[in-house]
Amino acid sequence: MRIFIFILIIIFNLFINNNISADATLIGTTSNNFLKILIPAKPSSLGEAYIALSDDINSIFYNPAGLGKSMQTELSFTHVEWFQDVRYESLNFLLPFTFGNIGCSLNLLNISPMDKTLSTSLTTYTKEYDFTPFSFSGIISYAKEFGDNLFIGSNLKIINYTIDSNVENGAAFSFLIDIGLIYDMPFIKGFSSALVFKNIGPSTKFISENFMQPIDMRAGISYSMDFLSLEADIDYPMDNDLNFYLGGEIYLFDILSLRAGYKGGTINQPTFGLGVNYARFFVDYAFVPYNEEDLGNTHRITVSYKFGAPESKMKFNPSIFSPNNDKFIDYSLIIPEVVQKNKVKNYSITIYNELNQPIRIASKIHPDTKLFWNGTDSFKKVVPDGTYYAKLEVNYKNGVKSESNLASVTVDNTPPDVKIDANPKIVKPGQITALYAPVKFTPFVFDLHGISKWKLVIYTEDEKTFKTFEGVDTPGEIIWDGSDDTGVNYVDTGKTYYYVMYAADSVGNWGKSSPNKVKVLLREIIITLASDTLFDLGKADVKISVYNDLKKIANKIKSLNNPQVIIEGHTDNLPLQTSKYKDNQELSEYRAKAVGRFFVELLNVKPGIISTVGFGDTQPIASNDTPEGRKKNRRVTIRIKSSKWE
Repeated sequence: MRIFIFILIIIFNLFINNNISADATLIGTTSNNFLKILIPAKPSSLGEAYIALSDDINSIFYNPAGLGKSMQTELSFTHVEWFQDVRYESLNFLLPFTFGNIGCSLNLLNISPMDKTLSTSLTTYTKEYDFTPFSFSGIISYAKEFGDNLFIGSNLKIINYTIDSNVENGAAFSFLIDIGLIYDMPFIKGFSSALVFKNIGPSTKFISENFMQPIDMRAGISYSMDFLSLEADIDYPMDNDLNFYLGGEIYLFDILSLRAGYKGGTINQPTFGLGVNYARFFVDYAFVPYNEEDLGNTHRITVSYKFGAPESKMKFNPSIFSPNNDKFIDYSLIIPEVVQKNKVKNYSITIYNELNQPIRIASKIHPDTKLFWNGTDSFKKVVPDGTYYAKLEVNYKNGVKSESNLASVTVDNTPPDVKIDANPKIVKPGQITALYAPVKFTPFVFDLHGISKWKLVIYTEDEKTFKTFEGVDTPGEIIWDGSDDTGVNYVDTGKTYYYVMYAADSVGNWGKSSPNKVKVLLREIIITLASDTLFDLGKADVKISVYNDLKKIANKIKSLNNPQVIIEGHTDNLPLQTSKYKDNQELSEYRAKAVGRFFVELLNVKPGIISTVGFGDTQPIASNDTPEGRKKNRRVTIRIKSSKWE
C-alpha cells in the first residue's frame, strides 16, 4: 500500500513539472477530447468538483475510487444536451461485493450529420457526401477499501473515436486507464481528500497524425455533514493551464438537494442543479451555461435507481463446538464479513434451530463487539445437540440494510462411544477374567465428528495408575508387555488390575469404557537396555553406574516362581576398533555373559536360571545406516519367563 501511494506521489510531481513547462501551444493537440465532457448531472451541477465526494455510480467519470464506497447495486442513465447539436448518452451499472465493487459504463457521443465539401473556386464549394462523427466508449471499473478509510479504484476505458468512416484512418481505437484514491480523514470528521489520474495511455493515430491522450491529474478536498457537502478541486490537464472547481450541496427534507458550483481557469462559468429522490429513485438535473463563449447553455439529466443490499456474509469458527464449560471449545466465534464496516451502525443476529424456530436474538450490537455464541437459548439454557443456523442483519448509518445467508454451526455435547476388548484371555465361570501378557487391546471408538485424542489407562487394584498409553485420532491395536510407565517394573502375576479406555471428540467431549477388572498373567518379561549405558565403547565390562537399574531387575527375577532368564547381546554392523574381540559376534557374547555374571556375583541371582547368547549384528531392530539406528541396535535384551497362573 505504501509503495502504491509513493508511486502516485511520483506521478503527481511529474505532472506538476510537466505543467510548469507547458504553454498554450498544447491546446488542441490531444485526441479523445470528448472525455473532458463529464457526463453525470449531479457532479456537473457542483462545478465538476466531485473527486473527493465521490461515493456512487457517478464516480466512474470522476474518481473510480469512489465506487468502493457504494453499498448498493446502482443503475443509471444520463442524457446530455450539449451545444452545437451534440448529444451524449450514458448507461452505467455498479455491483458491490465483499471483495470490491465492479462498475461498467457504455457511452455514446452523437453529432449531427456534417457535409464534406470540395472547393471548386475561391467562392464556391461542392458537396461530396454526408458524414456523422461519433464516439463510443466502454468502461470497466474496480474499487475497494484498503485498510480503514482508504479507497483505491481504477478504470479501463475502451474507446472508438470516429471522425469520418469514409476516410482511411478516420477512426481509431484507444485503451486508457484511470487511477484514483480517496482518503477519509479519521482525525478530522467529515473531511476527505482525493487524487486521480485520468486518460493514461498511448497516443492515437488519426488519418496521418498521432495525437496524445488528454491525460489529466486532479486533487481535491471535501467536507460533508448531515445537510451540507462542500468540495474544492485543482486540475492539471496535460494540454492546458491549471483549472479549479468549487461546489456545494444542501439537503432539504431528505428528498431535495440544491446544488451550485463554479469552474475557473481556462473557462469561467457557474453551474446549477438540483436532485430529487423518492424511495430508491433519484433524478438529478444540471444547468451549465457557456454564455461567455457564446456557445449557449447545456443541460444534463440523470435518472438512477439503487436496489438490493450490500453483500453480507457471516461464518462460525469453529463450525462445531461443545458448550460444556470445560474451557475447551465452549463457544464459536461469529465472524461478519460486510462492506465498509466503518459505516455500520449496528448488527442483529438471529439463531434458529433445525425447525427454523428462532431460539436466540441479539439486537443493536456495536460493530466493534466481539461476537460469539455459547450454545444457549434466550433463557440461557444450553440447547440440545444438533445443527443450528444464524442470520446476520447489518444496519448502516445511512439507513441501508443488509442480510446474510444462513450460516450453520453444530452443537455437540455427546461424548464418543468407547469400548475395548483384550486378548489373549481365559474366561472361567465364577472367576475374574485372566489376561496373558503381552496383551493386545482392541479399542472400538466412534464419534460422529471424529476422535481427537485418546488414552488407555491400566490401574492397580488400589486404583493407582500403573501404565498409560496415549495418542491422537482414532486408536488402533495397542500391545502391552506387562510393564509399568517406567518400563522397568512389571505386573505381579496373578494380581488384579483394571483397564479403562478414554477418548475425546474434536470439541473435547470425553467418553470412556466401563472399567474392566482382570488378573494379568506374565508369559515373558522383555527388558531392553542400551549397550552404551551398560558398557564403554568396544568393551564388555558392565559399568558400576547401572547397579541400581540391574538391582531392580534382579529383585523382579527373585520374586517370580521358577523364573528362567535369557540374556541376549546385540551389536551394530560397524567393524570393531579393538583387537580384544575378533568380531561383533564375539563382543555380543562377552557382553551377555558379563551381565549374567553381574546378576549372579553382585546381585545374588541363582546361576542355574540364567543363560546367555550373542547375536552380533544379525538381529537389528533399526537401520544400521544412521547413527540413531546403530545406537538402537547396540543393546542387551533380558527375557524373563516364569510359571503361569491359571
